[in-house]
Amino acid sequence: MSRAFPRETKIDGEVYRYERVLKDDFFSMNLLYRNTHGQGYVLKLSDFRFIGGILFRPLACLISRHEYRVYQRIADIEGIPTLGPRWGWRGYFHHYIEGKTLHEITPKDHLPDSFFDRLKKILQQVHARRVFYVDLNKQGNVICSTNGQPYLIDFQISLAFPGDGTLMGKMLDRIFNRLIQEDFYHLYKHKKAFQPQGMTEDELRWARRSKLNARYSRYLLRPYLRIKRRLYPHGSNEVIWYRWKKLKDKSVQMP
Repeated sequence: MSRAFPRETKIDGEVYRYERVLKDDFFSMNLLYRNTHGQGYVLKLSDFRFIGGILFRPLACLISRHEYRVYQRIADIEGIPTLGPRWGWRGYFHHYIEGKTLHEITPKDHLPDSFFDRLKKILQQVHARRVFYVDLNKQGNVICSTNGQPYLIDFQISLAFPGDGTLMGKMLDRIFNRLIQEDFYHLYKHKKAFQPQGMTEDELRWARRSKLNARYSRYLLRPYLRIKRRLYPHGSNEVIWYRWKKLKDKSVQMP
């Protein structure tokens, strides 16, 4: 199966050259490009990269287009990496954020005390655009930049709802408001893991699993994880098992 991607690209008049693969799994590739000034862009390339996966290329195109449209709705929010251009049918660029994901943070690292408060503000602005983020349970989707600022990435499965000023938006409003509570659950679950001493009573209540989340976990998440763990070992941040096995540094584990 073809794994073709550009060796260089031009964005806003600047030439960016391929540097390395940031993430590579069965469903997408994230590739880093830099210009001569050291500034970077990431190419998010959707693909079903397994035997027979080429047959699902049309679906990969739809997934990429969906993610790009969601991204366009929230692109001007501070804490969302700057959106770049599309690349072909299955890819798009966004600005590269220097830093570490929560998955990569170790006890020796220090998250700013206000980190999760700022992340909450980003999430609230995303919700104000009628977007349910969905995937905040993954620590790899939250970046702490080198200057301590939070960034949210990866909108592949995020859901964009109609505006609340529309008839359909009003009809779906109750569902939307219920779903976004799950984003806050995961936000405070992460804060509890990294900054338990800073949790308020209200935040501790948010960090408790809801009935909806408990049902989702029992009937959907657990069966899904049983299958997923055969492909991506626990703590691998979705690195396929045979590559994860070869990695020398396995010290950073998901809690």
